[in-house]
Amino acid sequence: MILVSIRISDIHFFVLDIKLKEPFAISFKTFTHAENFLIAIETEDGLVSYGEGAPFKPITGDSREDALEFLRRVINDLRGYEFSSIDDVHELLVKSKKRVGFVSQTVLAAIDMAIYDIMGKKRNKPVYKVLGADKPHIVPNTITIGIKSIEETVKSAKKLMDEFRDNGLRRIKLKLSGELEKDIERVLAVAKVFPGEFTLDANQGYKDPEEAVKLVKRLYEELGDRIILLEEPCPKGDLEKMRYVKEHSEIPIFADESAATIEDAAKVAEAGAADGINIKLQKAGGIFYGLKIAEIAKEHGLKLMVGCMLETGISISAGIHFASAIKEVINTDLDSDLTLGINILEELHPFKNGCRIPLDNPGLGIKPVRHIQYILEDKLRITRIPLNIHRVSY
Repeated sequence: MILVSIRISDIHFFVLDIKLKEPFAISFKTFTHAENFLIAIETEDGLVSYGEGAPFKPITGDSREDALEFLRRVINDLRGYEFSSIDDVHELLVKSKKRVGFVSQTVLAAIDMAIYDIMGKKRNKPVYKVLGADKPHIVPNTITIGIKSIEETVKSAKKLMDEFRDNGLRRIKLKLSGELEKDIERVLAVAKVFPGEFTLDANQGYKDPEEAVKLVKRLYEELGDRIILLEEPCPKGDLEKMRYVKEHSEIPIFADESAATIEDAAKVAEAGAADGINIKLQKAGGIFYGLKIAEIAKEHGLKLMVGCMLETGISISAGIHFASAIKEVINTDLDSDLTLGINILEELHPFKNGCRIPLDNPGLGIKPVRHIQYILEDKLRITRIPLNIHRVSY
């Protein structure tokens, strides 16, 4: 990944507020807005690349306020910085983290995405090729339904089947509540109307691992291999409970919240607590660290999925390129850009035959739509201050 020398001339921070089309509920939180941010990086030779952060403290470990404060503290380390590889940038950020005493994972992720975009543009290659893949590794992608009543869940499933009929929708992801009988009833009700496969996400909802085992056994009896995996059945970090579920489950168990960082993923792998790991670039700190988690998983024979937060197409594009370069990935959950109700890119990465396909344009292959591009590029011409903050709302 060696490049000719590149110098960062400036970085800008944009607050991005998105009102969801409808509330989105998981086992411990209901979202009405996505409180994200964009980072724009300018290089000395005139390139402008974007990265996105989607912080949610219980999962990514930081809030948007934390992200802004971290960037305020490290901005001068980055302005004027000259690098020739992604390693250089992350080595600098490690030093910055040690100096300021804390870190924002989503800032690391946003900067990482923008730098990989620059690297791809400089080499005239899409990011998945920068990562070493000759052609993209393509796997089915889920569209997610949050926690709702049985009737509303079935209605949502039918709506997704209609909306994504031409995209070849093959998998739906259902969020679980942790209430055994209700969860079973909801899954089976959707299975009657949707003929495809499922992934399930308990988001730590089952405090008692015995209950989680009852869930998987009853659902496996009914649906068998139509259920691809179950994410994070028990409380975050309780690896003994997760391992118990794994050892008594016919359905593969994947760690999500318990495998946020490299250190977390290593603990999960060494404990034999899961069959796989859900890598989210927002919690990992970007593609650079996602690759390290993927290597840990490979060493321990674990499968991977690549998921997302409530992200726009900017960071979803990074997830698609990342997943497309990793052979151990068996599922992607990169759907928020398709369901947020806004589009800030001229062209989304295709959703075809039930899979997300990376664009073959250089870098991440993305370009903001005209109205947001005008807002961002116009703001880039503002007189330089320690950190320019601009708000973009939807």
